[in-house]
Amino acid sequence: MAALVSTLLFAAFLALPIVGALALPFLPVPAVRLAFRRGGAVGVSAAVLSSSVLLGLGLATGGSEDAVVLALFAAVATALPALFAAGVRRGGNPSRQYLALCSAGFAILASGLAMRPAAGGKSMTQEITAAFDEMAPAAVQSYTRGGMDAESVTRLKTTLASARDFASKFWIGLVGVSWILAAGIGFYTGARLARPEPSAEVARFDRLSVPAAVVALFVVAGAGAVLAPSPWKEVAGDALLPLSALYFLVGLSIICHFARKWFRARILRVGLYGLALYFPINVGVGLLGLFDWYADFRRRGEKA
Repeated sequence: MAALVSTLLFAAFLALPIVGALALPFLPVPAVRLAFRRGGAVGVSAAVLSSSVLLGLGLATGGSEDAVVLALFAAVATALPALFAAGVRRGGNPSRQYLALCSAGFAILASGLAMRPAAGGKSMTQEITAAFDEMAPAAVQSYTRGGMDAESVTRLKTTLASARDFASKFWIGLVGVSWILAAGIGFYTGARLARPEPSAEVARFDRLSVPAAVVALFVVAGAGAVLAPSPWKEVAGDALLPLSALYFLVGLSIICHFARKWFRARILRVGLYGLALYFPINVGVGLLGLFDWYADFRRRGEKA
């Protein structure tokens, strides 16, 4: 059943790429739930079975190269979270296991995408540039037909060009951001659905924390992104982006911790979490997570 659910979620992404992309973070949830309840072997087996079904369907439709790529991505996205969930079941610290999950998935996905040219494919920079160059004229024409004035159209073109250049330069960091956020959804949602399993009870999002040593890495990456010459500037930026996403999640977990205590109505908590996504509030949420190593906000809140 877990393999079937994961396969259906991935099929939704393939059938409706834009809307279906919202299902991708939930791909590992069934396997993670199984890993918490029955162990890593069962959870990873479900993930592998789901990936095998996707591979078989892809080969049956004739796209062998695309089928292999999609199956490998599905295997990483579903099996890795289940593997680290099993680490929690064996007594590992949930936050450390999640941090290891973030690091492992980021390294595997970034390495795989970087090696695409060696396999005869286009580089990620070329793919991103081509995608923006195809999308931008259609977007500009759509807004022009909608009655947008010339000055606004010019600003739109500038924004799209800036977004293209940023994504092309820091695509590795953006892969890290996407993986960290998606892995957080899959890992902690799977743990929630596995309760009252004792190992799942301790893997709560509102208890997420990051070791103090990671702050030093964040500071070095931030300084390098501003002061270092190229290409070290780009390397630092690629490290800074996923670290920023990680500390945003830590800050959000702190907010979640206190929201559960202060707001009994779930709709109020959902509204608060949604508000935390908006700029510049999300910057404050990230800073909250960044300074938690020093302030330990949850412990101070308990004493208040």
